[in-house]
Amino acid sequence: MTQLKSTTVTASVTRYQVDTDYDILGTKSAYSKANPIPAGFLVIPLESNWYVGLAAYSRTAADISISEFKLPPPLNLRILDQARVRPIVVSFAPSVAYKIGDVSLGVTLEYQYADYLLERNDCNFWGKCSLETTEGNTNGWSGALSATWQANSWLTLAATHRLASDFRDSNIQFDLPSITSLYGTIAITDNWSWHNTFSLSRWDGQGVTYADYSDPIQLLKGSRHSKRYATSMEYRLGDLALRGGVSIDEAIDAFGGEDVRYRLGAAYSFSENLTVDLSGFSEHYARKNVKVTDDLQVDVLNQGYGISLGMTYRY
Repeated sequence: MTQLKSTTVTASVTRYQVDTDYDILGTKSAYSKANPIPAGFLVIPLESNWYVGLAAYSRTAADISISEFKLPPPLNLRILDQARVRPIVVSFAPSVAYKIGDVSLGVTLEYQYADYLLERNDCNFWGKCSLETTEGNTNGWSGALSATWQANSWLTLAATHRLASDFRDSNIQFDLPSITSLYGTIAITDNWSWHNTFSLSRWDGQGVTYADYSDPIQLLKGSRHSKRYATSMEYRLGDLALRGGVSIDEAIDAFGGEDVRYRLGAAYSFSENLTVDLSGFSEHYARKNVKVTDDLQVDVLNQGYGISLGMTYRY
């Protein structure tokens, strides 16, 4: 935020949709969920190289529907009831940064507000079912340290370390990982910029745990750390900026694999003060597949899509 010369406000909203296909021992089902995700940022440069900021964004979010699980014929015994889990964590994070020459250092305090829902189709031995709902909210704290170095006119390097957080109530536990990230931006020409990010999220043993739901496919719990690499290009043509990028994440569950995301976007500056941007993205998650026999398998496939509209105003 020490790159900004004046007070800047950014607001955006993203419509995020996830489609999930299940094949659990011959029982096939498909689900689709879409939710709006808002975000906002405020940066105020002060005198004597001090900067303050405030951010509000979604730290982690999931809305997952899981099919019921029956043994194949002729048994047809129900092993797992149909369920929906929706844990959402929203962060409110004030920051302070100080710039010393070409180096800036920042500290962030993060308040995390969590809203959760569990819907479970509770069925007895005779097949009679009733919908049980558990919902509520809880909160916790985290923080982050950051540093930025303007190495020269064409190279900027930065690093951030976000602390882990652990908070709960009687229904749910949020055990979110620490994340270390490295950033680099190269100004190839006056119009071309190349952005790169490498991060390590320490997900092994971390995640979201419901007291009344076992998460048998381990969709909410990490089994390994995850490394992420993201790269993107930005080209400026007058008041128009075109952007495109791709990122690869190591899946955190026991099945492994890689999650790949593609993003395209554009921004237009209507004046020195106002910029509006529009972007879209597509996510292809690693397939989770276990062959039981030649004819039976446990197979889960997730695809994500989103479109985002944002506005930036500089005072």
